[in-house]
Amino acid sequence: MVLETRPANSMQEVRNNQTPGKNEPSAEGGLTFSAEQREKIAASLSTLTTWRTLSLLYSCVNCGLCTDACHYYKATNDPALIPITKMKKLLRLIKKCRVTWNSKLPFLPKSSPLSTKEIADLFRTVYEDCTLCGRCGMACPSGINAGPIFHTVRSIFACMGKAPVGLEKPVSTALSKWNYLGLDVDDLSETLEWMAEELADELKIEDFTIPIDQEGAETLYIPHPLEVRDYPLLLTAAVKILHAADEKYTFSTIHFDTVNYAYYSGHIENMITIVKHLLHAKEQVRAKNVVLAPCGHAYRVLRWEAERNLGYRFQFKVFTFSELIDRFLREGRIKIKKDSIDVPITYHDPCNIARYGGVIEQPRNILMALSSNFVEMEPHGALNYCCGGGGGLSASGDYGQLRIQIGKVKVEQIKKTGAKVIVTNCYNCHTQLIELNEKYKLGLQVKSIVELVADSLEVSGKKNNKAIILRYFLNQDTFNVKFILNLSGNFFNHIL
Repeated sequence: MVLETRPANSMQEVRNNQTPGKNEPSAEGGLTFSAEQREKIAASLSTLTTWRTLSLLYSCVNCGLCTDACHYYKATNDPALIPITKMKKLLRLIKKCRVTWNSKLPFLPKSSPLSTKEIADLFRTVYEDCTLCGRCGMACPSGINAGPIFHTVRSIFACMGKAPVGLEKPVSTALSKWNYLGLDVDDLSETLEWMAEELADELKIEDFTIPIDQEGAETLYIPHPLEVRDYPLLLTAAVKILHAADEKYTFSTIHFDTVNYAYYSGHIENMITIVKHLLHAKEQVRAKNVVLAPCGHAYRVLRWEAERNLGYRFQFKVFTFSELIDRFLREGRIKIKKDSIDVPITYHDPCNIARYGGVIEQPRNILMALSSNFVEMEPHGALNYCCGGGGGLSASGDYGQLRIQIGKVKVEQIKKTGAKVIVTNCYNCHTQLIELNEKYKLGLQVKSIVELVADSLEVSGKKNNKAIILRYFLNQDTFNVKFILNLSGNFFNHIL
């Protein structure tokens, strides 16, 4: 397959030029910046880059370990895409922007302002040429991680309204409609009502209902809006699992969007605004914990970034759905048919869930319970390569060619496993893997881990009355309930 190299001006830049008052065509590149904007960016680069960031940038020992760690460089062999090369480019601009004696003493040359070309190149570096995956930071002996550093620079562009349109538009919609697709409450209610009817027939349960805005639930489930609009069968799979485990859960009509693209755009204030609305929804239904539909950045934002930016710890737990499924399996609350998939399967670790989130063993526990033919990619877990769709790239069709090109590293990983099914736990990754599968003609099945579990459930109309009674009377978590059941099983088998 012949892959084109990235053109000097991306489609994103061309589309930005069509936005009146933002960017006008320029001979220097697609993005343009007024003199006032260039001064603001220079000032921001000077003030927002802390001593910690500078110390990291200056601590590079030129060992070259980040070259093999970066999927951009491995896919293209372009030295300009080596992580430290990109960060040194940033460092040169920072040094140029910071106030020095050279700019104050009249007999010494003054520092020149940043040009539009320099700023446009920086824009491409932080938005297009890095998915913020963080793998370079794990390879670097000095701990230099391009992800957080470039995310800081993204915040400069985002606060000026210069983030890519593919990220700005869904954020704007989310702030007005509280979901990035602009769905209304009726869309959610009608989808859940239809799903309930389908599940009632499938499970042979009359008057099967899906709880909405039910107060005091153990779990507030936040779906992905694409599940509501385009992929209701994936949402049905989640509900089947929750029902099979006899989980006390609810949906919320206040907030039903796990996505937070404001994080990828770099606009922290908007990110926190969306988080606060989700927290408000949780308080309204008085749910104990929050479980998120498979979405890497959504988990990272609510589990880690929100507390860090808000400055306080949540008094509840945040889970990605695979963590909850793993717990259900360990506690015996659901059973799945072993080897219902008779071909080799492998798993792709989403960067924000595995590398940044630490959720590594749970999905593997699930897949090994599903199949005797689970094959690991190498490397995997926290060291797994990004699929190429992270950092907001899969949110915009403008970066399609770039995503396919840098996804070549993931394709090679998959091929070496010999797997016929590739499983993941993130919608952005799922979208990217589907496109890689088509473009590289891999002949794979791309599956969500939730979908596989739901299809392999051993569904029984008989509820686990033992666990229900014990949870009610003892008010214990389910792990302790299982322990007590093991001790008193004979007694309950006699009376139930």
